Amino acid sequence: METIAAHTITSIVLIGSSLLVPLIAFGTYRTSGASMKKSITISSVIAIWGVLMYFFCTSWQFELGNPNLAWVIVILNLVWPSVLVFTFKDYFIGDGLSLKWLTLAQSTRFMGTLFILENIRGFTGTTFAYVSGFGDFMAAVIALTILVQIFTGGKPTKGVYYFLIVFGLLDFVVAYSLSISSSPGVSLQSMAFGENHSMNLYPLALLPYFLVPFAAAYHFMMYLTIKRN
Repeated sequence: METIAAHTITSIVLIGSSLLVPLIAFGTYRTSGASMKKSITISSVIAIWGVLMYFFCTSWQFELGNPNLAWVIVILNLVWPSVLVFTFKDYFIGDGLSLKWLTLAQSTRFMGTLFILENIRGFTGTTFAYVSGFGDFMAAVIALTILVQIFTGGKPTKGVYYFLIVFGLLDFVVAYSLSISSSPGVSLQSMAFGENHSMNLYPLALLPYFLVPFAAAYHFMMYLTIKRN
């Protein structure tokens, strides 16, 4: 198993967040009126997906032999949950989900600032760490602003939700692009600058391999919920 000696805070936050993902999914569906069976089914599938991604980022990816192929799989893994949601939106969205829970998932993106911590410790590229870290920080601030408005009796406009969706997804696009171009061994190394970049190693890999695809799918679920409401 290939890993990095990430900071204790990084390990606790990323591993803890990964363990919470199925519970967030369960809460989202159960509070939205879904049956217990449906809520457990979806959260269980997500838990299995998380386990598979754990084995991929700690072992299986290194058996591929080609770093470019590993990143192709990572990109496909980013896309398929959102495609699944759009393809079977009647099942995954129904009459709409709780915008409170969908927004809550995005408020956890403060963990993106861990990129900066790991850059200081020499595990992530500088350009990637600060651009992506700041983007995730701002996405979390926007989400928290919406949550404050909800919990204080306000009703956020559709425009505010759309802003969060667009900003959040664009941040993911930039982060993945910078991460790939900062990685040694791949054909696109325009942003590597000779730095060590270990986003493909556990526990940092939990972000691009599991947490980000989940958050991206929640963006699209938010969009579909707003459209249905």
